[in-house]
Amino acid sequence: MLIVAAAFVAGFLMSELWNVIGRRGGRQQQDPNLIGVIGGRKITAEEYRNAVNYQTEKYKQENQLRDLSAGDYAQIQDRAWQFLVSELTWGKLFEQTKTRISQDEVLEIMKANPPEDLRDRPELKDSTGQFSRDKYVELMNNPQNQQYFAKYFQDLAEMLPKEKLRIDVVNSYRVTGAELAEALRDNNSIWKVTSLYFGPKLLTEKVEPTEAEARAYYEKHPDDFKGRDLRQMRYVKFPLFVTARDSADALEKIQAAYAQLQSGEDFNLTVMDFSNLVAETTATMVARSRLDAKTDTVLKSLKPGQYSSPFLADYGWQIVRLDSARTESVAVRRILIRVQIGEDAVASVRDSVQNFADRAKETDFDTLAVQLGLQVMRARPWVGGEPNFAGLDLASPTQLSDWAKKAKAGEVLAKPLRGQSGYYVFQMTEVKPANVQPFEEVKEAAMWRVRQEREKEVWLAKAKEAVEQLKAGKTFEQYAAENPNVEVQTEEVNGSFDARRRKGAEFAGAVAALDSGQMAGVIETNWGAFVIRCDGRTDSGQLASQQFTQQRQQQTGQELLQGLLKEPEIKDYRDQLGF
Repeated sequence: MLIVAAAFVAGFLMSELWNVIGRRGGRQQQDPNLIGVIGGRKITAEEYRNAVNYQTEKYKQENQLRDLSAGDYAQIQDRAWQFLVSELTWGKLFEQTKTRISQDEVLEIMKANPPEDLRDRPELKDSTGQFSRDKYVELMNNPQNQQYFAKYFQDLAEMLPKEKLRIDVVNSYRVTGAELAEALRDNNSIWKVTSLYFGPKLLTEKVEPTEAEARAYYEKHPDDFKGRDLRQMRYVKFPLFVTARDSADALEKIQAAYAQLQSGEDFNLTVMDFSNLVAETTATMVARSRLDAKTDTVLKSLKPGQYSSPFLADYGWQIVRLDSARTESVAVRRILIRVQIGEDAVASVRDSVQNFADRAKETDFDTLAVQLGLQVMRARPWVGGEPNFAGLDLASPTQLSDWAKKAKAGEVLAKPLRGQSGYYVFQMTEVKPANVQPFEEVKEAAMWRVRQEREKEVWLAKAKEAVEQLKAGKTFEQYAAENPNVEVQTEEVNGSFDARRRKGAEFAGAVAALDSGQMAGVIETNWGAFVIRCDGRTDSGQLASQQFTQQRQQQTGQELLQGLLKEPEIKDYRDQLGF
């Protein structure tokens, strides 16, 4: 029996994980306690704190951290908000579809599917070298492993309802006989076709529209020249970065830890005194392939029982102790001191950011930026009402989106926004509504449209004439010989995708409907016209019925699920300078 694991997860995870976002206080929350709105659901300060607390513990477990930096807390805030968005979106769908996963189901899946990192552990194999389920269950019941398996339960409890619903959606779609037959024909058919192409070679003179013709086309087709709503912003960014003082602090701590070891102190006690990680007082077997190059090199220089001098890796200063080594893995303990942005630096930047945002309401944006030595950057334009966050690492894009949809030119976003590497202050610089553009601005485009229409008239007339002659008995080859400006080509087309790749969707659609001896035309495109003859069709058998059915179910199921999980409308009222 999984007594320990079951007792733990039943007491915490089943209540906290699945119900954390549903808690409410005993009274109606007032606006000051309103953190945001997700899909019409108000998020109170208490609910947000619950999510932050849950994500804090999860973050610590995932990263094996004892102490958290300002950067860690910023990531946790982002994760908590995204967790709320995700869980409310999925939760609404679970409720509608009555999708449920019980504690017993999760535990059974835990027993049947051990974590990947345990499957090759020598102590979990039997005398034949095979993975032992009995030893695995015994490991699960060991109280010392409670934290490890609680996290595994937590991961499964979050993932399984979503996977169950995905499978249900996929299996709910049924491929019809007609759909299957059409797909097999489109994908398995190999057509040999001969085509006549009517294009620019038929033009006897260059088409040069007059300005009057272009204006007449413009006035007759105004929607063709209607621009889309455009909003242009710019911003300054106050970067957050590790200072020389932060680096010196980390170096000072690792040197103090090394001095303590040199004085004869026990490695485990020194770990507990200094390391940013959860105390690694027992050696952990690590595959060498998972080590960074610097750490691997240092470990290779050590003998079992030895520890290294301090060295800087990608994730901070560390001292490693080698307990034992095999060809492909090592048993290692370490003291890690991360190089982190100090609280003083963060507080100073926050003060500067808010001061800039306040002054920018009354003072020239560029002047303020120059005074502070900041570069004013142009954001990607938002066209047609579609937000474009490219190049921005915002923690809460919805706050920018809500403001930008209503902001007027020259307006400054009063609330600075936080990103992973700093704080942003935005100004709206240009707002263009979606109106028909003046003729002078689109004159060249109008003339091109007229030119295209006139050229199309020439080749379509020639193609229709050819069809009449072909129906009267003339062969494709005879017509091409008599009309050297018409191109004739015979080719083998392997499936509809190959036809689209060669000559476009219109050509592919016409070919797909043909059997041997049949003709199709006129096939009109923007660059010419085709008349097609099918000289033969064979079946390759490349795509099997079962293969297509499975692919179609997976594709359609995924599309349906994405439609159901469309991100709800979000209002984010969090104070970005408060975290």
